[in-house]
Amino acid sequence: MKEYERYDALGLAELVRKGEVSPEELLDAALARVSTHNPKLNAVVMRFEERARREIRAGLPDGAFRGVPFLLKDLHAQVAGERLSYGSRLFEKFVSDTDSELTTARLGPGGSCGALSRSNR
Repeated sequence: MKEYERYDALGLAELVRKGEVSPEELLDAALARVSTHNPKLNAVVMRFEERARREIRAGLPDGAFRGVPFLLKDLHAQVAGERLSYGSRLFEKFVSDTDSELTTARLGPGGSCGALSRSNR
């Protein structure tokens, strides 16, 4: 999806709602952008590609951001089974055993396709 950059999250969600683009296509476009720009920016420190794909296959909840991938800041947003370093070497091997309220109560009901990566910026 070449025009991915032209839309904000609500615009992308509207495209999904209208069936003009699928959540998989948005995820692929977002991952391509990360692959293109992250070597220079070094902002994405962990990728959750497989998790995001599983969430899409399992069916996404309805919500304002249904089908829109997003980045999680590497700070307090715990996702069960995924690393969270808080931007510190002290926690570089920490793996959360639970989801934080942010990832369940705040991001979950929004119906996005889930976090595609974790960002340190």
